[in-house]
Amino acid sequence: MSPPYGLPLQTSRARGGSFTFTDEYSPSRSADPQKIKGMAFGPSESEFGVLVPAGMRRGRHNVAGPPYPLSPPNQVQSLMKFVLTVVPLALGVSAALQAPANSPINIQTLAANSNIAPCLQAAGNYDGAAVTVVNCATSTYAQRTWVVVNGGAEENTSNAGPATQIRIYGNKCLDVKDGIDQDGTKLQIWTCYDGSINQLWQVNGAGDISWSGHSKCMELTDGSTSDGTLIQIWTCYSGNTNQLWNAISPRPASVCSGGKVGLAWAPNLSSSFIPNAATDKTCYIYDWSSWPPSTTLPQGLKFVPMFWGPGHEADWTSNVIQGATNYGIAMGMQEVNQAGGANMTPAQGAQSWKDMLVPLRTNKNYQLVSPSVTSASSGIPWLQSFMSLLTDSEKPDFMAVHWYGKTLLDMQNYLTTFHNAFPGKTVWVTEFACEGFDGTGCTDDISYFANGADDWLSSQSWIGAYFPFGFASDLHGVGEGNRLMNASSGLVTPVGWAYLS
Repeated sequence: MSPPYGLPLQTSRARGGSFTFTDEYSPSRSADPQKIKGMAFGPSESEFGVLVPAGMRRGRHNVAGPPYPLSPPNQVQSLMKFVLTVVPLALGVSAALQAPANSPINIQTLAANSNIAPCLQAAGNYDGAAVTVVNCATSTYAQRTWVVVNGGAEENTSNAGPATQIRIYGNKCLDVKDGIDQDGTKLQIWTCYDGSINQLWQVNGAGDISWSGHSKCMELTDGSTSDGTLIQIWTCYSGNTNQLWNAISPRPASVCSGGKVGLAWAPNLSSSFIPNAATDKTCYIYDWSSWPPSTTLPQGLKFVPMFWGPGHEADWTSNVIQGATNYGIAMGMQEVNQAGGANMTPAQGAQSWKDMLVPLRTNKNYQLVSPSVTSASSGIPWLQSFMSLLTDSEKPDFMAVHWYGKTLLDMQNYLTTFHNAFPGKTVWVTEFACEGFDGTGCTDDISYFANGADDWLSSQSWIGAYFPFGFASDLHGVGEGNRLMNASSGLVTPVGWAYLS
């Protein structure tokens, strides 16, 4: 079987011979969908004042096992076959470049003087950002992960692939600056526009990437592989190693090196896509259960188990309280103030907390995240009553809240009110999205909301982690604009990149 979609590969090279690729990760087991049966995730319909019979709630789904894909489709897996053949020539080397359509890749230079081939990267997520090369191991996943929209030519051929965009950050394209058809014109990224001739490229089987309709190729300036070397266009020459490139599966991200973003990963989205969303900003992942994802997580991404609520005591005891793995952090019950969630009284919640969560702190030195409440009017009072029933040694380290609404300002105001209700406590926003569930969706532009939310949440010292909602196949009533990943391809959407990059 070809390597799982999106997973990093290791390379081995023999001088003058060929590259071979091996899968660095492999799934440890297949998730058992029955273990999460009956658990709900996402927003409760009732938090907006509308009660809907169980099983029919727009903002809620009861996971019932087999319908959810546990591995990527065969057609996606087949995209991960990357092969590079290096043939010694009098003037250097010749390469075969295969770029699968709509699959995240890193693009490496094959310049003759390159001992460690650096990766093509964009200097930032903005129009006009320079395109350079950088050490693959030290750059961020987002800055060096590209998508060739229509794919490239067959490998080991001299054929030209179809004219296509080469995208990054979901909606930015590799772009010839000012469209100047001249040797030495530098490349940049710019918002993608269908039909823009400055953004059309041909990924060729011979290993070069040419500007479609022109006799210019993407080139490593002066053959320098130093970090920050700008990329330019130059007249295409056969055998010019500064114009030869290789597509590889994305290298592992430098995970959790400067952010506090979490992945709320719905069980209806293939866990094999998780590495595609792991960036320097992502630190945590949860899936509304005590069962970790079946895919081996990138190093640095911490799984946080959740005790969902009544009916899940046996799994929780076996997997977490008595389990061999110490996850270090655990989450309390899901939406305890809502029908469709755990739906408990504060007294019931306190007793369940003492039975299921407190032993983890006592025996395994866990940090504990409170039961989550919604932004309905009952949320804060529920948690205040709950806290009054606990001793200081039993109280959570972090306070969890979910927010769904229509504007960025509303979210900022509510979360500030929530924080003020629990002075001295760090807040975890474990679900949020711009969705009012009144048929009109989000008042703000979704892109404006996502970028503004990320900027604000990351800058608040009292917010320890935030988990945007939309890593799901079926969003269950949350507006499509909040989707953070394409459920078929595993590609992060532009809105997703607003949080991850």
